[in-house]
Amino acid sequence: MGSKRYAFVIADCATGAVRRFTLAVRPAAAVLALLVLLPAGWVLHGRSEVDSQIGSLRLQNARLEVENSAYRAAGEQLTRDLVSLQAAIDDLASRTGLNDTLEGTIERLPASVAATALPAPAILAPGPAFERLDDLLGTLGNELQEVRRGVAFREALAHATPTMWPADGWLSGSYGYRIDPFTGERDFHSGVDISTRPGQPVYAAATGRITSAERSGAYGNLIQIDHGFDLTTRYGHLSAFAVAPGATVERGDIIGYAGATGRATGHHVHYEVLVDGRTINPARLLSDRGSTTAN
Repeated sequence: MGSKRYAFVIADCATGAVRRFTLAVRPAAAVLALLVLLPAGWVLHGRSEVDSQIGSLRLQNARLEVENSAYRAAGEQLTRDLVSLQAAIDDLASRTGLNDTLEGTIERLPASVAATALPAPAILAPGPAFERLDDLLGTLGNELQEVRRGVAFREALAHATPTMWPADGWLSGSYGYRIDPFTGERDFHSGVDISTRPGQPVYAAATGRITSAERSGAYGNLIQIDHGFDLTTRYGHLSAFAVAPGATVERGDIIGYAGATGRATGHHVHYEVLVDGRTINPARLLSDRGSTTAN
């Protein structure tokens, strides 16, 4: 059986012109299905790519945690070695000292006796042996210092990495190209939008320093945080600020409250992550991409 067809007639009352249009059901349904399936396929592909990136970052984070644990264990062992070596040197140094009377007596012994009786004091006397031990202690101390710096660096980087959602709510705008809600044209969205209730607390996504908290054009009330390591986060459309420029905040501290200031269609938080001045998809760093719970 052939596809059903429907005819539409449009008549112009002024000119009397009549136009007739015919529509086949099956081709029209196929076109409609294609229009629905193509965006869905694109979304699934994008989600698969983000899942892969998140998995890679989590694996890297696990490796860093293992390395940090190994560094701490090595540092503790080096500390114990340093204490033991220093105690041994102190003990040896104390045992090499002889009072003047005893030293004079020993000097008067026959040379053959002195040769067999004094090897240990001669070796233990301050000189090359002690210098080698001191060099070893210095080397161990330098290695320990490097380990401490490495651990401190990784811990600082962990605190500076934005790994949490800045507000409770639901994701209403994703990162990347989209249809601009104001112009209806294709435009690049440099962050994610988290829709939430008016006045909902907004949290710092990582430890850092507030570099600005002011009105900023289309962003409305905007807070910017410098986390070091060329990492920056931005929080836009806020109704009010809870911090001032120059303040230091920890991950999870309240920095402001959600609003609809600036170029906004509703109450939400526009959240951006920048690396070396360029935005990246915040979902790549969020610890739980499937939920927008901040705490």
